[in-house]
Amino acid sequence: MAATVINDPDSIHAYRGKIQNAIEKLKSQLTKTETAVNTVSESWKDSNFVEFQNNFNEDKEQIRPLCDVLSNYESNLLYQLEQKLRTYKGTSMHL
Repeated sequence: MAATVINDPDSIHAYRGKIQNAIEKLKSQLTKTETAVNTVSESWKDSNFVEFQNNFNEDKEQIRPLCDVLSNYESNLLYQLEQKLRTYKGTSMHL
């Protein structure tokens, strides 16, 4: 995140949207891949598939927590920063 994004609530808001979009795409792709693996599992039953399925399940168990971390970062930390900057920008400075 560039310096201009850090100090600009509109840029942070846009960045939050990009993170939300990435999370949605990742979850959607995970669901599609799960469906494809389940379809393939009906006909592919050798040891290579078992190994593939185990590897996929391990990866899947890492993707879900990643989505949770990204979602928490977006909806908590970045949201709070955006709101604080909006409040700060709305406050007039008196010297």
